[in-house]
Amino acid sequence: MLSALVVSLALSADPQAAEPHPLLRLDSLVPPMTETHRENAVEFVDLGATDDLGWTSPVVSLAARADMRWTSVSVAFGWTWIRGDRSRRPVWFARLRARHNRGTIERFADSRECPAVQQALDRIATLPMLTPRVPALPDPSGPASEVDFAGGYLHDNTYRLRMRALFEGARYSDGIDITANSGSPIAPVFDDVLTSLLPCWMETAPPRE
Repeated sequence: MLSALVVSLALSADPQAAEPHPLLRLDSLVPPMTETHRENAVEFVDLGATDDLGWTSPVVSLAARADMRWTSVSVAFGWTWIRGDRSRRPVWFARLRARHNRGTIERFADSRECPAVQQALDRIATLPMLTPRVPALPDPSGPASEVDFAGGYLHDNTYRLRMRALFEGARYSDGIDITANSGSPIAPVFDDVLTSLLPCWMETAPPRE
């Protein structure tokens, strides 16, 4: 992606009204991490949202990291046209990277074999519109709260979403980059996406044709 617009995700017009999603055990949402440790395991997972997916760059990516724990996860989505397919429908694929103190993994999924890949993208598309907030600026709905400044829960997971955004008038931004915690709408989406993709992961990348 090109330079991203970094947005601090506001939970709602009234931050106090948001209930945090139950804290996810990230290592339970991915296949067993049994591979040999990589020299730069953290970087390996973090780059999963930007590294090319064989023949294209990621157009949508989700990532999560557990606060004060070993586990981190990234899922990147890309697409390609299949040659000879007269319907000209794209095939979507996904790449999972994860690390834990036991090791690292890289796994792949393909919408031709696993409809959950397309369904995961449909789920991501249900995220509500953002309400940007600058800490300490007057809020029409009421006075500033501690959430405006702290913006997090102790020992929480941190979630991240990267994708293109559509402005009014059908103009796309270069990209949008959202960072959030368990009180945001991203947490249940991340939970649903990883849960649905869990049976889909393969050890080898899907063929292009």
